[in-house]
Amino acid sequence: MIQLPSAITPPQAILDQLNAFQSIVNAEETYELKRQKAKSLFKSKNTKTNPAFKEVRKHLTEMCNSTRRCVYCEDSVANQVEHIYPKDFYPEKCFDWENYVYACGPCNGPKNNQFAIFNAASGDLQRINPPHWPNDTPPPNGKPVLINPRIENPLDFAILDLKDTFLFFPLPGINERDALRAEYTFNEILKMNEPDREMLRQARENAFGNFKDAFYSFIRREEDGAPAEKLERIISRIKKENHQTVWKEMQRWHSWGILKEVDDELNDYFIQKPAALAW
Repeated sequence: MIQLPSAITPPQAILDQLNAFQSIVNAEETYELKRQKAKSLFKSKNTKTNPAFKEVRKHLTEMCNSTRRCVYCEDSVANQVEHIYPKDFYPEKCFDWENYVYACGPCNGPKNNQFAIFNAASGDLQRINPPHWPNDTPPPNGKPVLINPRIENPLDFAILDLKDTFLFFPLPGINERDALRAEYTFNEILKMNEPDREMLRQARENAFGNFKDAFYSFIRREEDGAPAEKLERIISRIKKENHQTVWKEMQRWHSWGILKEVDDELNDYFIQKPAALAW
């Protein structure tokens, strides 16, 4: 999971339409009625034929490098408009463009309504989903525990082990709260390291080889004097490959001076082509 580009936004007319939908939810008198209206209205509007949500999906796809891969696992096809703040507990964010990402069923299903905050009053981690918090009561104030890729860089909280396991771990040196956020996001909610999702771990390992092969192809073709358009196609392939987190970690591990411990040959590619650190 990587941070999503912030500049991608639907036209103002679409944002206005989403705001109009949201105003219908907000007009309900009680929290429970708002919850019910958010659920029913989102179901009726979030369709393939609704003009507003056709645009929502179009722009969420652009956020996924136009390859429509799930923002969470970066592997499966994204086919669900996912609320970062669950609409069942935060009906006031049901039609908020900033609250949407594109996810796949295998990620969105387990996440579902699971959500937690750091309670502003106590500072403690407070799970919002029942039985930890009553359904009919608005959640208390607090900052979310789940890492939000719309506004945060997940790699500020976690590291993907490129050496052997290809599992996610809290980034060494971060504070206790941030480490808890990494564990909550990658393990408890998204289950990125679970044996039941071994295919994701294997896919990340395979992506490492795919990125290396593409990088090698670029190095060799550039040495052979290939035209710029052919070189740009290789760069585009790297940028659109699944599991961009693997590529970002390759760049970061090289910058940290530890990639050579994993793959000295790959490390040399970055030495030969330092511009690749910005791809």
